[in-house]
Order: sequence, then C-alpha cells, then structure tokens
Amino acid sequence: MTIDLMHGPHFAKSYINAYLLGDIPIRLIDYRNGWGIDDITLPTPVSYFGYEPLAMDDWPTIITVVISTTGFERIGWDRIHPIYRVSYSMRTYTWTRTEGPEEATLMRDRLSTVVRSSLMDHPALDAIDTRQTFRVVIDEGSIREEYSDLTLLKGDRVLAGAYISYDLHIDEIIMREPKGTVSEIDFAAQSVGPLENLPYTS
Repeated sequence: MTIDLMHGPHFAKSYINAYLLGDIPIRLIDYRNGWGIDDITLPTPVSYFGYEPLAMDDWPTIITVVISTTGFERIGWDRIHPIYRVSYSMRTYTWTRTEGPEEATLMRDRLSTVVRSSLMDHPALDAIDTRQTFRVVIDEGSIREEYSDLTLLKGDRVLAGAYISYDLHIDEIIMREPKGTVSEIDFAAQSVGPLENLPYTS
C-alpha cells in the first residue's frame, strides 16, 4: 500500500534533479543543431547533485538545492488527511570549465539557457510525475538568473558558473491516524484444560 507523507526539501531537489538528468541530454541535441555547434562547445553535463559538493571534479556540473521553504497553504482533504500546497525557493547551478575566458563564458551562458528552457517546460516537468498527485509547478514569474565572475585555474582553463533561482510548488499530505483507531493488536495463544478456568488479562 502506498503511504503518502510530507515530502520535504529532499524530495523537491530529487524531483528536479531526476527531471534534469533525463531531459537535458535530449534537449541539448536540439540546441546544438539550432545554434550550429558541437558537443565540445556545448557539452552534456557529467554530474547532477542535490547538494553543494566541497570539490568538483567533473565538468559541466548541475547542482540543485533548496534555499528555503516559503509557504504552506492547506488546499483540501483526502478523507481525514490535510493536503498542503508547499512552496520551496530553489536554485539550480550550472558550472562549466574550459580553456579561455570567452569560451568559458559562452559555454556557461549557453548551458544555462538550456537549463532555463528545461525548467520552464511545464508539460515535460509534469510528465515524470507518474502518480499525477504532486502537481509540481515552477512559478515562471519568480525565475531569476545570476552569473559568477570568471575564475582562472591552472594553465588557461577558466571556471564559469551561473544559477537560476525559482519558486517550486508541490502538493504534500499529512497522514493522520483516525481517533480511536487501533493501529496494532497483539495476540497470544494459551492452552487451557477442560476443567480449568479461562485466564483473565487486563
């Protein structure tokens, strides 16, 4: 039996991460063809994280984190269980590394655009909800983008990053035990002779 619980920020991050992992590689093909570039100029991300790693060894890397939980609105009931519309303030980071400041900047800007396109594709985002109960929506009006300064690494390699911030809304439920409902019953068997009294238990 499926038990519905409050999902929390770990689920919000995992949902977006799983979506981007499946969507970005396919979406990149269309953008490479549209822009007339190859997979060296616009490579496929190698790693997707739901936390900020202390060190990154793979490039490009996509990181999705929850910054805060910004709202709870009770929107209905499932029998005795309240359903809430929960809002999370999210960020999805894009980190790229290549040789040369211009090349690193272009790679970062292009990949960030593809990630933005993916996040704003609501039908695709909703399609991975196999249960059709989460009703995940990204508020397009909340989307903001920030771009980092370039960081010069060893040699001519340059690190460039960006993040897209947005509000994600999802339905969550609190399971409640009905009052007076016995959740567990213990049974014990005992042998009693024909002339013996039944044991009394309190």
